[in-house]
Amino acid sequence: MLRAAFLYLFGIASIAALAQTQVSSGQTKIEILSTDELVYNQERGRYQICRGSVRFKQDEMLMDCDSAYFYEEVNRIEAFGKIYIRQKDTLDLWGGYLEYDGETRLAKVSKDVKLSDGKMVLTTQQLNYDMVDKVGYYTTGGTTVNGEDTLYSQRGTYFSRSKELFFKDSVKLSNPEYTMDSDTLKYNTVSKLATFLGPTYIRSEENTIYCQYGWYNTGTNISQFSKGAYIQGESNKLIADSMMYYRNTGLGEAFGNLKMIDTVEQITILGQYGKYERLSKLTLITGEPMAIKNIDGDSFYLKADTFLDIADTTNNQKRVLNAYRKVRAYKSDLQAVADSMVYNFTDSTISFYTDPILWTDSNQITGDTIVVFRNQDGLEHLEAYKNGFVIEKDPNGLFNQIKGKRIDAYFTKGRINRVEVDGNGQSVYYAREDSTQYSGVNDVLCGRMVIHIDTTNRISTIVFKNKPKATFYPLEKFLGDKSRLPGFKWKDKMRPKKFSFLN
Repeated sequence: MLRAAFLYLFGIASIAALAQTQVSSGQTKIEILSTDELVYNQERGRYQICRGSVRFKQDEMLMDCDSAYFYEEVNRIEAFGKIYIRQKDTLDLWGGYLEYDGETRLAKVSKDVKLSDGKMVLTTQQLNYDMVDKVGYYTTGGTTVNGEDTLYSQRGTYFSRSKELFFKDSVKLSNPEYTMDSDTLKYNTVSKLATFLGPTYIRSEENTIYCQYGWYNTGTNISQFSKGAYIQGESNKLIADSMMYYRNTGLGEAFGNLKMIDTVEQITILGQYGKYERLSKLTLITGEPMAIKNIDGDSFYLKADTFLDIADTTNNQKRVLNAYRKVRAYKSDLQAVADSMVYNFTDSTISFYTDPILWTDSNQITGDTIVVFRNQDGLEHLEAYKNGFVIEKDPNGLFNQIKGKRIDAYFTKGRINRVEVDGNGQSVYYAREDSTQYSGVNDVLCGRMVIHIDTTNRISTIVFKNKPKATFYPLEKFLGDKSRLPGFKWKDKMRPKKFSFLN
């Protein structure tokens, strides 16, 4: 008995001496603040057994548990059951088992671990937490809940000072409006900024967003995506170098190498900048934009300074594409230049405004406004309003001309077969007998006229109405100044070519 008592007293004295040395060297001892039962058994090991309402303290850190082994000599704790660790104004940490080193201030918590900073809650099965640097990390899978966001990752790190979380491997975030899968994610609980640092998919009912870098502020609902970014909808896809989206206002922006693909309308739009307004269904594209649309199995190319794509959901889902300034269009059976243009997706009509010029086959058509109508076979007819003028250059370089206030041209397989002129009709037409011989020239002036043209581009019949005045001249006697109607301008050099769109 005396020997055991001596050894016990000697052990206590040694621990006290070591504690004094630690304090004098600047190290902080773990303190026992309370326990229902304290047992020391040297034969079992150099530790004290604490049972019932156990509480420890080290500086500003408090730790509660059901029971613990307190290795006072080496400043270490092994704790069991209902572990609760808290640091002032920093965090709360719960678990079922704890290994804590008072020298390194490293806590290893396991079994139903929960960590919270007052707003965010992290749960995992094993967490290491550095009390000095205030950094916790897990490698066995963890779930973080912050408001409506629930996030899982295989590995994660929590920086308590900066309120920042770093997630890695199999990152998945669930929200009532979307889900997100990512390789790497960083999230700040104060700024509410989530940063994507690897391949990321964000899926909602409306679309799927992909990027390899980006960020989303869950407080302001503003997001940015870049590095291979695209948005994939049910029937459309948007690709760009980077994108911004303002969820609260419904405004989206795309920057650099923009590519919009609509599989329903079979149209692709390219540009350098795009802006989308979700509420008004309006899309603006600038930066040398070009549109390529499939029409009747052929490609229709369009260029302008600015595109404006408008979907009017209040008017039977009507959708139009507006092109402004320096409009240039190319299709195998139709080419055009104008100041502005409107393409109606509903009925495929194309309207050209402000000094438009259209070319079909060997014909040049001008007017203040020109509207083109199409059917399943291609060009059906076009209307040239105010100062309508049709010029056709024949194989020998002579110009057949038709002019009037309004001109309606009707087509068969891309070729004009009938022209109707209403108001101040004028015509100069060279009547060919064969490929090189002419019978003469028709010079006509009347209120209205209807001209029928055969498959060889020859006039088959002409009907003159409203006080017609017609003169037929032999070719050699046709005066030079009469060979050009007023306003004649042959602008073939302006005619768009396909290679100019592809290069």
